[in-house]
Amino acid sequence: SCYLLKIHLLGNRKKARKDLKCFTFEMVVDSDLSNYKDFIESVTDKYAAGYLEVAHVQYYDVVLRNFPEVKSDHDLMSMFDIHCKEKFVQMSISYCDPSETFEPITEWEFVGEG
Repeated sequence: SCYLLKIHLLGNRKKARKDLKCFTFEMVVDSDLSNYKDFIESVTDKYAAGYLEVAHVQYYDVVLRNFPEVKSDHDLMSMFDIHCKEKFVQMSISYCDPSETFEPITEWEFVGEG
């Protein structure tokens, strides 16, 4: 099944410009052929992280109204299962230095969306 992913690329929130919240783009992925590693590589190949920065992926769970982090193939498949009816997922990707603590999104920060 194909899903439309609306991805809000936040970059490194500690280094980002304050007047620009994020860059948004869309991707269509086939849930039957997707895996976590390839998904991350497809994003970071187009929108590179800084030196040694790690990508952190979250999505908006429409059922629980929270923002689970995607860290594995299992998490990615769970995300697709939750959104199987609408085939649309709001996601965010943040980059973080591995020596710093990742601060996950806890509320939707994108006015007029989601």
